[in-house]
Order: sequence, then structure tokens, then C-alpha cells
Amino acid sequence: MFVTILLGDSRMEMFNLNCKLINFIHHLKERCGLDFKESVELMDSSGRVMDLQGKQHSVALASSVLAERQYYVLLRVCRDDDTGGHKYVSLLNNFSQSYPELTELLRKLSNTDKERDRKTRGRKKPGQTRSKKRLCK
Repeated sequence: MFVTILLGDSRMEMFNLNCKLINFIHHLKERCGLDFKESVELMDSSGRVMDLQGKQHSVALASSVLAERQYYVLLRVCRDDDTGGHKYVSLLNNFSQSYPELTELLRKLSNTDKERDRKTRGRKKPGQTRSKKRLCK
């Protein structure tokens, strides 16, 4: 059982899924030259993030999270200082030219926290009325 991961420009490698997630993630960071303290994620071809960050200390098999023989894109997870949410950054250089669909997917992924915050901020609680006061002009 294996997956293929796009690690960088014209660089893809196969990874064995028959190992613990903690070891899989450690090996992934090692093979792409990232610091072990950095957070990484994998995104499948449909744009779904596999939530490795939440399972980075899991002893479950990697095959319980990732589908065999699939392609994944390696992403670095950064903290978005503006929103306090997560921002996903591709490790592929010039990915907007080689993978234009990836640009749009990453934008959507990084903006989901902003969208959620805006939606929850705009809702009023039951029995609460909105103030007509404007805070900004």
C-alpha cells in the first residue's frame, strides 16, 4: 500500500502507508527537508485536507487516513495572524502556472476560517437585537 506525494517542483515520491501516522508524518517532513516542529497537511485531488495536524501523534496506521494509490499535495500549515486561523501554503514553486486549480483550492482552504468567522459574527443570538450603531465608516 502506497501513496504518491507531490513534494516540490517536479518532485513526487511514493510513501508506504503500512506504518504508524506519527512515523509517516515524521518521515514526510524528513524527506522534504522541513523542520520537525512545522505543521504539514496533505490535500487530495478533490481539495480535501486530510487533517494530519490533528493526528500527528496517532499510532493508527497511515492507511486509516490516506487512500492507497492516490496522489496528494504536501502543504505547510501557517498561522494567519489576521484571523488567528490556519493558512495553507503549497511547497510547489510556480504552482499557479503548473497547477492553476491548486491556487483556487488553497485560497478557499485558507479563507474558510474567515468565512466561518464572518458568518458567526453576523448572526444574532435568539432574543438579541442588532445595534444600529456603526463602528466604522
